Amino acid sequence: MLHSQTLAHMIRRITFAVFISAWILFSVNACTVKTRTFEPGTIPKIDVLAPGEAAFGERIYDDLCDDYQLDSDPKRLDGLVTIFDELIQAAEADHLPWHLYLFNDPDTVDVRAVHGNYVFVWSGFLDAAENDDEIAALMSCEIAHVLARHTYPVQFTLWTDIFFDVAEMATSIAIMTASQGVVMIGGNGWMKWAYLELADLDALDREYSVEEEREATQIAMLIMERSPYSSEGMLTFWQRIGQDDGLSKKAERLRRDLSPLERTQMIEALLPQSPPQIEPQIPDNIQTSQHSFDGTQHNIQ
Repeated sequence: MLHSQTLAHMIRRITFAVFISAWILFSVNACTVKTRTFEPGTIPKIDVLAPGEAAFGERIYDDLCDDYQLDSDPKRLDGLVTIFDELIQAAEADHLPWHLYLFNDPDTVDVRAVHGNYVFVWSGFLDAAENDDEIAALMSCEIAHVLARHTYPVQFTLWTDIFFDVAEMATSIAIMTASQGVVMIGGNGWMKWAYLELADLDALDREYSVEEEREATQIAMLIMERSPYSSEGMLTFWQRIGQDDGLSKKAERLRRDLSPLERTQMIEALLPQSPPQIEPQIPDNIQTSQHSFDGTQHNIQ
């Protein structure tokens, strides 16, 4: 049994080693491979899915099914499918396989797209949205993240791969030495996994940069312009989230790293400005009267 002073010393050394490792992890953020850019003012195109992409999304779906049940309400699901289908056609991405799933969880306000063209919706989001425009606006943002390649798994440069291997080995040896062999870390890739978790870069908890969020919002607005829905739904949704503390808490995952106010300001800056309304000049000798009138197949589950 270790002496108390020895144990305390060991813990300090392990803590120091872990702190240094964490600092190293965050310091290599600039060493990841960046997704390719595209021409502003256009909707990015993806010709085909690469081998293995659909399998990636399917693994995420299987994991989610362990925690959530699929929503079986046909009316809600049919309405969601209709909106999604129209957005995909507006984005001219209906030649790709898409997978849409609705989970039954009223306490979760979230929409999440992952690599492989899998889109997950939680029923709490449908409860929070007041109309189809708001549903379409948030779903178009997730489609935009997919088309802009923001959902692609993080790729590391060759230098960073070597750096992780060396740092992983050094940290394992340091922890084993500090604990006198009591604590040992085996296996490869644990430091990369820790980096993705700490930096919120895993598939379901992905935190996009402000630049990526702005890029996706611009693309979403282009998609909305070509669809039957109004981009104003994006603004009204986040305004309401910001005004309701309870709703904001439920939408914490959906907000990601931006506050409702920050999202509202971003959307207001990107919304197309309406041209000023010019009142027609009607001669006094003309009488007017007012009249009133009444009157692609996707793999989606």
